[in-house]
Amino acid sequence: MKTKIYIPGTMLLFSLFSINVNALPINQVDYFSLSGNAMIDFESIPGGFEPGTNYDGIIDLDGASFAEHFNGQTVSHSGNSDILSGAPIGGLTLVTGAPNQNLVVADSSVDPGGNVLAGVGTPGFPGFSSIGEGAIAILFDKDQSEFGFQSVGGDLGSATFEFWARDGSLIDTVTPVNLGVDFFGFSREDHIQDIAGISIWNTDPGGIGFNDIIFDVPGDTPIPEPGTTMLLALGLLGIGLASRRKRIQ
Repeated sequence: MKTKIYIPGTMLLFSLFSINVNALPINQVDYFSLSGNAMIDFESIPGGFEPGTNYDGIIDLDGASFAEHFNGQTVSHSGNSDILSGAPIGGLTLVTGAPNQNLVVADSSVDPGGNVLAGVGTPGFPGFSSIGEGAIAILFDKDQSEFGFQSVGGDLGSATFEFWARDGSLIDTVTPVNLGVDFFGFSREDHIQDIAGISIWNTDPGGIGFNDIIFDVPGDTPIPEPGTTMLLALGLLGIGLASRRKRIQ
């Protein structure tokens, strides 16, 4: 009977730990303070002068894949801009936008010869008023603790970044402002590696392009979430303590 009383207490400890981990925020930090050594600069795929090269499918690069949104999210519109709502269903799965309203890669006028990724809003490619107005979803090959990018073409507007765990649960939402030609960084509190995907949309008057995306874990093999590892350790500890109590009694 005493052992049965102890086990629910251990389960409560697990629950409290899980809640505390999920409550830790994503902090906006200096891009150049990020320690990650994995980068995507979009130079490996065709771009070209604006309006660039249109991509109606998923763009799959080393370390991450890109499309318009995740399965389960709803896409609406405000002017030419995409607006995302809802949460991913059944984990993170990329979904492309309608034809000519997904993604574009183009040479950057502020970084000659450098390719930039942009979402395509309405009325669609090749309309200049829609390039940079579309939503973008990023799905990482491995869970991350940090993320950074160079904002290109913004007109000091704002954007919404939703950070998702691999199971589709929301970690945090960050809304940076003054998105001109600048660098932005984000880091998970306590450097927890559980960022599997990011949803991004903006209402910037000029639209936003992305370049020099940096993250900290390259490769293709998923990493167990720190919360899962810690829960397992606590579970083993609880079992050991329960066994010890039984021996003492």
